[in-house]
Amino acid sequence: MKTVVLKALDLLKLKQPVELAVLIVNKEEIKRLNKIWRKVNETPDELSFGLNSRQMVKFAKDLHSMLSLGEIIINAEKISDKNRLPKILIHSLLHLLGYSHEQMEGLENKILKSLEI
Repeated sequence: MKTVVLKALDLLKLKQPVELAVLIVNKEEIKRLNKIWRKVNETPDELSFGLNSRQMVKFAKDLHSMLSLGEIIINAEKISDKNRLPKILIHSLLHLLGYSHEQMEGLENKILKSLEI
């Protein structure tokens, strides 16, 4: 997991040190969290809870301070096929960095290709 995140951050040219939490939970727990936080009674692949928005001004102010991105919560059933984990991690990381689904369409594939996945 660490390698995927570090390579993605490098490709995104984010040199600032970051911290984030990755939790892997069962389908009941992620569904419960989805219902509480998003008011959606469905079982998602992942949830991302960001602490920052992607404003370059914030990122560029102090490249030496730690940037706390937030939490990624992954549905354990969705990563039983280990090939899915990098895709879910990259998708979630881009959300934490403030990217919308429209903005990340091609970017996800570009990062996955660079990882040779």
